[in-house]
Amino acid sequence: MSLLPKESLRSDAQEPAPHASHCPRCGAGRCFAAASSSRGTSSRGSTEYLDTSLYVDVRARLPWLVGLMLVQSLSGVIVEIFSSLISDHIVLTAFLTMLVGGGGNASGQTIADLVQRLRTGEVSPADFGSVLAREASIGAILGLTVGACAFPRVSLLSKHAGLVDAVAISTAYAIIVFLANVVAVCVVLFLDRYGQAAVGSPPVVQVVVDVVGTTIACVVAHHVYSLFSSAEESAPS
Repeated sequence: MSLLPKESLRSDAQEPAPHASHCPRCGAGRCFAAASSSRGTSSRGSTEYLDTSLYVDVRARLPWLVGLMLVQSLSGVIVEIFSSLISDHIVLTAFLTMLVGGGGNASGQTIADLVQRLRTGEVSPADFGSVLAREASIGAILGLTVGACAFPRVSLLSKHAGLVDAVAISTAYAIIVFLANVVAVCVVLFLDRYGQAAVGSPPVVQVVVDVVGTTIACVVAHHVYSLFSSAEESAPS
């Protein structure tokens, strides 16, 4: 015969299980308390964002866009400087977007990775030297790989590009991807000192890579075409 009161037995029998199925935190099931806390935190964060004045967000973003628009105008200046080269080798214009876009893609990956690691405290601006060395190595490997992939893309799949064009474009592609990684590291870690890594890094790096990419493409093409032209002139007829 049980000595416990009937109310206690009834309470124990009706007490709900503390877990449902498949909670990644406890392994046995979903913790109701943790789920409720998570929903509350998410709801508060969403409310804070939606309640923030539009003027606050516009004021934070507009100076970046206006300033970077002016800096990006340098790309047009570079194109004008090399206008004779581009007019003589019109195929460059067909691949200029690919070259600049490749640098943007590479830098975008680096930015996303570094910003996440900065938030978790895995890296900090004090680690600049080691982070730069690591990302420069990654950029060199990626640059050589995508540059090698760009060569058959240009020489075999373009009707108006020859082998010299393929050499110029693939070489420029490799250098741009490498420098894009380096630029991304420098900008992200610099802006993180002022708490602007998440907001400022993507547009700043994009503009810098656009200008650098356009410059590299034109300079490399100029030297490659000059080198092959000199070789042809010095070759015995």
